[in-house]
Amino acid sequence: MDAIIQSIKIRYYARLINKYSQKSNKAVLGLDRNMYFQKYCYYQDKLRMLQDRQVSGREF
Repeated sequence: MDAIIQSIKIRYYARLINKYSQKSNKAVLGLDRNMYFQKYCYYQDKLRMLQDRQVSGREF
């Protein structure tokens, strides 16, 4: 059951990464672009941590 929840979280964070990457590229103002880029980096780090935990087999 934990593996299912973790795979759902991984897919969710991947979708958010895609969303904020596209918004960052389309943003006209510098502040909006920076905000979307920060969210993109945040979710990318969370996804990387989840994938590392999945590979190492540790519980989260």
